[in-house]
Amino acid sequence: MRQLLMTLLLLLTTGHVAAQQGLAINELFSGSIIPKERMVETRVRGRMLTDYKMSLFRSVKCKVSKEELEKINAAVQRDMASYKTTECIGDERHGRTSTLMVQLASKGKTYCYICQKTEAVGKEWVVTLIYIESTVKSLSELRKMFNNK
Repeated sequence: MRQLLMTLLLLLTTGHVAAQQGLAINELFSGSIIPKERMVETRVRGRMLTDYKMSLFRSVKCKVSKEELEKINAAVQRDMASYKTTECIGDERHGRTSTLMVQLASKGKTYCYICQKTEAVGKEWVVTLIYIESTVKSLSELRKMFNNK
């Protein structure tokens, strides 16, 4: 999965992607929670994602304060109101990293996912939030696919 994320982060594209419009996490992608100047954003669409059975990959990574983290978490929680499956994985040894993967209600044959990784760094946090549209039907299939690539 790490290799996939690194590859996708290198494949920056331009253009406006608003597929997650209507979701609360769009507040983060649009710069309402964190100014865009403080975020690293990646948007990938089209043929580059075919091997991964995705039609859209969009992510932001930023360093945030406790208050900003609470706003991001609240946005993810609001979107989870329409979730189908939720999976949460935490680093129990240090308690400093958490990962959340959420499958939202599908849009026909397109399945939508939100992935959030939060790492404590001193008194701040580094948050990576990913929105994916895919033909993969479940979180377990998505994780299996990432692990095989």
